[in-house]
Order: sequence, then structure tokens, then C-alpha cells
Amino acid sequence: MGWQTEQVGIDHEGYPVAVMGDGSEPAPVNGNSAWWLYDGQDGRPRAIAVRAACECGWRSAEMFPIDWEDQDETDGFEYNSGPYAAWDRQHIAPLLGTTVPDDLTDAIATVRQMLAGLTTSRPLAAAAAAADVEKLGGAALQRAVTAVRDSNGSWENIGQALGVTRQAAHQRFAKTLFRG
Repeated sequence: MGWQTEQVGIDHEGYPVAVMGDGSEPAPVNGNSAWWLYDGQDGRPRAIAVRAACECGWRSAEMFPIDWEDQDETDGFEYNSGPYAAWDRQHIAPLLGTTVPDDLTDAIATVRQMLAGLTTSRPLAAAAAAADVEKLGGAALQRAVTAVRDSNGSWENIGQALGVTRQAAHQRFAKTLFRG
């Protein structure tokens, strides 16, 4: 069983696929195409990487290293990394309308880098700046959740966008929707 989300159903079940040296996906072994079968043992070909895939036919362009000793690390689901993160962010998020614009993603990365640098050189200034970012983020998050609810968005959608359950989103925000 691969990765699933209730919002898009089994038509968009994701999974990691093996990638061979020439960039192709290998043929199934006895009807099974699990990436870990392509380990070079018992005459099977050896994969050089994995990529994210979906039942609908979507494939990520990005390839990820194989950790033959840790299948969870290769899959990425337990760590929200690798092929799982690619499937979730590049394929599922656009389907759900939760994709963050690239310029905002870049701006957040810049702030993160600047805070990291400031923490080393001027830790007190970094603490003050991080507190401002936290206040900004908290208020923006509250307004965004209110806007989703005002447009008849569900707690399930909010939870998905935040990476939490419907119940966790409801418990955190239901009593404090921004109305001013």
C-alpha cells in the first residue's frame, strides 16, 4: 500500500518507484514493482535511485538516493522527506490548492537564512526578530484559517494544508476565528 490522502482518494495513491541508471523504471519482478526489489540480488537489476510516482501516471522529475539499510528513509513517509514529500508537495498540494507561491517560499527561505546568521553573530537581535516573525506568522495563520472557513472550506482542508488532522485544526482554531 502506498501513500493516500482522503481528499483525492485512491486515484492519486503515491509510491516510490525504482530508477535505473538510464533513468527508466524497471519492469515488474513477478508482478511486483516495489523499489526495494531492484537491489541487484538474484539476477535482478540494481536501481540507482527512486522517484515519486502516482497511480494517475504522474512522476516527479527529482530522484532520491536509496538507503538499502533503511527503507523508511528511502520512502520518506516517516520523515516527510524524499519521494513522499515530492508527491505531497508537487502533486497533491496543487490538486488541493495548497501550493505556496514560489516567491513566498523563496522569501521564507531568505528569512530563515538571515535568522540563522543573526543567531550566530547577534543572538539577542535574532531572538527579537524571531519573535516578530512568530507574531506575524501567528496572526497571518489565524486570518488565513478564518478566510478558509468564511469561504466554506472544511476543517479537513485546513488540517491538510497545515499538515495536521482535521480534529487538531478544529481544536486549535475553531474558538478563535479572526473577526476584526
